[in-house]
Amino acid sequence: MWPYKPFNHGEKDLFPGKHKKKVLKADIGIIATLAGLWIWGSKLGWASVAAMYGGPLLVANAWLVLYTWLQHTDVDVPHFDHDGWTWARGAFMTVDRPYGPIFDFIHHRIGSTHVAHHVNCTIPHYKAVKATEALKKAFPDIYLYDPTPVPLALFRVVKN
Repeated sequence: MWPYKPFNHGEKDLFPGKHKKKVLKADIGIIATLAGLWIWGSKLGWASVAAMYGGPLLVANAWLVLYTWLQHTDVDVPHFDHDGWTWARGAFMTVDRPYGPIFDFIHHRIGSTHVAHHVNCTIPHYKAVKATEALKKAFPDIYLYDPTPVPLALFRVVKN
């Protein structure tokens, strides 16, 4: 189904087993979306596509990058070399921070319970606060929390 084998000199499939069909379905979805955008732009104008699709897409992606950056990059988060990294260290080296009551609610508190997500990504969002409290209590020396308001935290991370 997938004709290319770029890894390990063709000895390993790019998308093994059941993933080939899923990737093909995703590719069809991408093509359908692009075709829909093309039809929309051709019929109603590219300005409407830019305003109603492009603008929100840029805002959503900028927000996700900001969110991810502030969770995984901070002055308190060390960078490990190959010998210093362990799974436990890597899991705990993310920062929980509040994003305000509205965004915490909308995003199921992923910003303020992100360490728990790294420790066990199967914890459902409705149990993440309880899991976070347990991690704070069990690992007070390595749990990272930063209550700095988002704009100030962003400035601090950019500056350093």
